[in-house]
Amino acid sequence: MATRRRGADLEAAIHAAVQSELMAHGYAQLTFEGVAAAAETSKAVLYRRWPTKASMVFASMVGADSSPLHTPDTGSLVDDLTQLLRDGNELFMHRGRGMILGILSGADETTAQAMREVIFRRSADVVGPIVEHARARGELGPSPIPTRALALPMDLLRNETLLRRSLDDAGIAEIVGVCVVPLFRALSSADAGEGPP
Repeated sequence: MATRRRGADLEAAIHAAVQSELMAHGYAQLTFEGVAAAAETSKAVLYRRWPTKASMVFASMVGADSSPLHTPDTGSLVDDLTQLLRDGNELFMHRGRGMILGILSGADETTAQAMREVIFRRSADVVGPIVEHARARGELGPSPIPTRALALPMDLLRNETLLRRSLDDAGIAEIVGVCVVPLFRALSSADAGEGPP
């Protein structure tokens, strides 16, 4: 017998059920039936909210409090970024890659665009504290780093894992040492209001 819940309690139960089913079965095997059973509700309740699996999973992703990645604090900008990309690579390979590809393949353009915006914002949010720790240690200058640049490490990681399926330590080292750290140093050292040439 389905538990009768409403409002925020029901939404939280559904989001938790989606995340649980994703972890257990992956995006491809996730079903409305499985989510309804895990949330102790009915398929009709789910279909009234989300007409497709892609829209339901995206809503669950948005409903999560924060990124599943934790910001490292190793004492070094290079090591923090390296650890973040290693953790992100592990997450994408076991869970994120299939989910992102699945949502994009099944979503309408509005949902796909909204997902891109959420991913972009959360990518910048997880890198932002790394930059602030580096500033405090004197590894970066005081000038602000634009959101687009903050999102770059995770954008590059996502590109590699989505298109090439994997990223090894050499690839991570190249992203960090060639693409990201020099850019962050240049931007943070630029005069206020001025970008790189």
